[in-house]
Amino acid sequence: MHAKDEKFTSSIKRRELGAELRRIRERAGYQAATMASKLNWAHSSISRLEAGITKAKEGRVGFYLGWAKATTAEFDRLVALDRQPDDGYLARLHPAGCPDGLLVVTLLDTESDSFTTYDPRGIPRHLQIEPYIRTVLTKFRYQDGPALDAAVQDRLDRQTSWTRRHGPFTFYISETALPANLAVAHEQLVHLSILSSLPHCHVRLVLAGDSTAEFCTGFTLYRHDEHPPVLHLQAPTASLFLERPGDIAFYESQLEHLANLALSRRETREWFTRTLADIERHLEQDQPLTQGRDEASLEARE
Repeated sequence: MHAKDEKFTSSIKRRELGAELRRIRERAGYQAATMASKLNWAHSSISRLEAGITKAKEGRVGFYLGWAKATTAEFDRLVALDRQPDDGYLARLHPAGCPDGLLVVTLLDTESDSFTTYDPRGIPRHLQIEPYIRTVLTKFRYQDGPALDAAVQDRLDRQTSWTRRHGPFTFYISETALPANLAVAHEQLVHLSILSSLPHCHVRLVLAGDSTAEFCTGFTLYRHDEHPPVLHLQAPTASLFLERPGDIAFYESQLEHLANLALSRRETREWFTRTLADIERHLEQDQPLTQGRDEASLEARE
């Protein structure tokens, strides 16, 4: 429970609204300066509103949408969004296993200066290769066909956004996240090894024997210089975005705990190298690789 008088300025709702306003303005063919002139607003007011930095005065969003030729459905939805309280959390539904298409997720993935993510059950979506994505989405009842192909390609297309920024971007990965299919596991590990060599990509492994039972849900903490941090909690068919300082502090403490549990970046790369060798040996011998890996690998880690 948060104190009623606690001062809080929401960010992610404003950023979502601002991105929608910009999309509708651009669809109408108006430059920001033209829109400012039509509304008799300062140009900076348009920029700050569309960036989610400022909150529009009562009625201004509807006025903007009218001039930008929004549809009736868009007008009703976005005016309702503007009137929602800035209470520090935002919930959004999405197709099973696919938060990628949410505008909020797109904004966070493409605009954040850095983020830290942990998935206790799988490879984070930012690092997944094509066959791994297919395996994951199939578990969510996607069937082979155009819908699955589109979802896979959409996730792959979005992965390059963070690699072009300075970061750092930190990924905590569970040892048990690798798929049972050895060929896919090998390809995924090669991909992780390459990405982990980038100076701004920090991949750290959490071994299966370590105590991480309290981390039952994956999460990502996003940071941006001009906005408060945002925490993304993903359930199978919905995502929750948190911004209140108390919520952020709780998950920051969880990340500190993870940092103490996880292997270092160097140790993680060494584990990748050993495990790749194990998989290649098993592939040559056409033998299965156990979830905990073989005894030699376990001894090498100790």
